[in-house]
Amino acid sequence: MLLTLAWPATGSLAPLLLFGLAPFLWIVEQRTQGHYSTWRKGTLWILFLGLGIWNLITTSWLGEVQEGWETRLLLGVGVMLANAGLMLLPFGISMRIRRTVGPGWAWAAFVALWLSGEWAHMRWDLQWPWLTLGNGFASRPEWVQWYEVTGHLGGSLWVLLSNLLILRVLLAWQRGEAPLVARYRALAAVVLIMVPIATSWVRYITWEEQGPAIEVVVVQPNIDPYSEKFGGVDPLAQLDGMLAQADAVITDSTRLILMPETALQEASGLYIEDDGSLLLKGLWENDLDASGSVQRIRTWLGKYPNASVLTGMSSSRLYRAGETPSATARPVRNSDSWFDAANSALFVSPLTPAGVYHKSKLVAGVELLPFEQLLGSLDALSIDMGGTTGSLAQQVDREFFSPADSAFSAAPVICYESVFGDFVADYVRQGADLIAILTNDAWWGNSSGYHQHLAYARLRAIETRRAVARSANTGVSCFINQRGDVSQNTAWWTPAAIRGNVHLNRESTFFVRRGELLAFLALLAGAGSLIAAVAITWRTRSKRI
Repeated sequence: MLLTLAWPATGSLAPLLLFGLAPFLWIVEQRTQGHYSTWRKGTLWILFLGLGIWNLITTSWLGEVQEGWETRLLLGVGVMLANAGLMLLPFGISMRIRRTVGPGWAWAAFVALWLSGEWAHMRWDLQWPWLTLGNGFASRPEWVQWYEVTGHLGGSLWVLLSNLLILRVLLAWQRGEAPLVARYRALAAVVLIMVPIATSWVRYITWEEQGPAIEVVVVQPNIDPYSEKFGGVDPLAQLDGMLAQADAVITDSTRLILMPETALQEASGLYIEDDGSLLLKGLWENDLDASGSVQRIRTWLGKYPNASVLTGMSSSRLYRAGETPSATARPVRNSDSWFDAANSALFVSPLTPAGVYHKSKLVAGVELLPFEQLLGSLDALSIDMGGTTGSLAQQVDREFFSPADSAFSAAPVICYESVFGDFVADYVRQGADLIAILTNDAWWGNSSGYHQHLAYARLRAIETRRAVARSANTGVSCFINQRGDVSQNTAWWTPAAIRGNVHLNRESTFFVRRGELLAFLALLAGAGSLIAAVAITWRTRSKRI
């Protein structure tokens, strides 16, 4: 419950994170003191219960999807309990290590394994970094300005070390150790907690926005994804409505207009001609300028020659006969051609060809069929939430979009991608000076989910020192400055258009330059602790023989 109350939108009492894990560590310490067999008699089940409650409450919004009861059960309970089970692994492994090398090394291994697990959970088909411990400070950005050096994994390390020091204080009190020892441990805990906060506050109050400013317009159309977006309302009529919203606030100084994820839904039709050739209609990447959506945007931009449009879309790409299709491509019926479907970003600017980026951090079971290359097609397990079911196309490399005069370099971050710190930093490594988040959080209703999603974007701003412009279909749309402050945040489920100035920082933070060094060190330490434990166990058994 301490961790739940600490988390953004389920309490937002971030200080509780600094001792919210201590009860878990206390349970392990109490049930393994002096005898290492009792851990088999329920300790892990007790820990799993606590971790499960934390997961179930903080991410209960997953069950708000308006699908059948099977889907709601899978997302509402299955995913959360599975994630709790993964969190249990560092406890279980470190308890095994304790039997070999004692509690000190075991707790060090626990820290390394937890951080390694968070890193790995961002890089496999079932990735779900939502409850990475460092994300818990998203509601208190003034405390973690040093994420520009460590990234959010530095926050996870801070939480783990603080809780271990609190544990040491509790153990000193329980065991009646010398008062001086207890005082030193308490002092160490206070220093570990207060120094990062004080350092961060100084950085926060002295930070000045870096780089030139440009004017950006953000559109929030408020289109219901269940009844309107995917077929309920004509796609071009939806586009006309968004352009009209932008018209109401745009000025001659506006350089960029943002519209949300999958804002363009023009049906991509494919027709076979009498001569066997294929005729493409809609949002086909093979010829985007032929689509009604792009033509309408270009015509509208004729009134605003200095502006560009960055929007989400559902697009397709055709692989004609002789071209090598991707691993996610599907066959075209009655043809020897293949096509890909993608959740994409579209950039339309005067004097330049239309640009396309494919969302690359896909939601498992919705946009990505996990381990499809190993297990084959799992279409029966996919969840249809608009567009095409099955695995969508992905893009290996990050990129940014710029107009002809290179006035800005916008990173097209689509929805879920904004939760991944090092992934977003990779846009900046490529040269992006502005983070543009395009999202549709309406699937989960008026729940804590969209509040948490917005909060995590504040951490991306700090890690990269890049301003964020966020366009969300039903909210919350906003601007976030380089120190993580939110401004002009819109109301939920309300059409809106906002205009603001954002600064374009072109300097790189240590985190952008060096990446997740903490994860690298944790992986080395975790692997070393496992190898050492195995070696000591083998040596001990050999001596007995």
